[in-house]
Amino acid sequence: MSKIGQRSSTASLDQEIQPLFDQPYIDPLTEYLQQYADDPARTALLEQVRQERELRCAVTARRYNSDEITKTGLTLYRRGYNFSCSQDVAAYEARLEAMQQSPKPARQSAGEPVNDGREVRDAERAELERHVDSTRTYAADDAQKVVVTPKAAVSPQLNDCYLLTRIRNFSGALKACRGPADDGVLGAQASMAQIESALGNHESAISWALKAAPESGQAANLLGEIYAQGLGVAQDKNAAKKWLRTAVELGHAGAKIALGNLMSANAI
Repeated sequence: MSKIGQRSSTASLDQEIQPLFDQPYIDPLTEYLQQYADDPARTALLEQVRQERELRCAVTARRYNSDEITKTGLTLYRRGYNFSCSQDVAAYEARLEAMQQSPKPARQSAGEPVNDGREVRDAERAELERHVDSTRTYAADDAQKVVVTPKAAVSPQLNDCYLLTRIRNFSGALKACRGPADDGVLGAQASMAQIESALGNHESAISWALKAAPESGQAANLLGEIYAQGLGVAQDKNAAKKWLRTAVELGHAGAKIALGNLMSANAI
């Protein structure tokens, strides 16, 4: 495996960031982004690392904001995450200041329903769910976007599916994703394709990817990789180009690079 900082082939560079994704912390991702910010050879890798950092920051923000907003919470949040997630920490601080400046509600009479702040916290939680789902990426090795329906965005099982897939807990993700995927949820089907591919079950991966690929850049990109490398199927460069082009059209960040590499290889 290549050591961080070693300039090598594309495959070696891909292996270079794997340890960053396998470890649970956020700051090493930020340190990598700072260290190689001006390295054009790592443009695609930097985008992958940046997307992973955004995901982890968003998940952390959801955890902090799902509890009571307090000075102690701000201190802990700032101490642990200000280096990598400064915007989220600032948003938490602004929310705390707004709460402190707002007038306290008048004492409610015995006949009035008690508002203990749960409705506000529920609204904030729903907002954070939408934020996480709008920024979260779920790809094996490339940044990509998954379409999430409003109903799916509030499903704990679906959130577990996406998060467990992203952090590569494939045994847990397989259980969490199966139900939503069977129900036709696009993002869960794309995640199932990724999981099965990572586990070496390429035929199952192709089956799931084909269900989602017309609308999922993640699934289309995965199909492109499968056909390009001949994983579980006969190698087919034309099919690989077709699906990589579809992934590009759907906004997959890494598919354009993969397609360019494939075209260059064929031109030689």
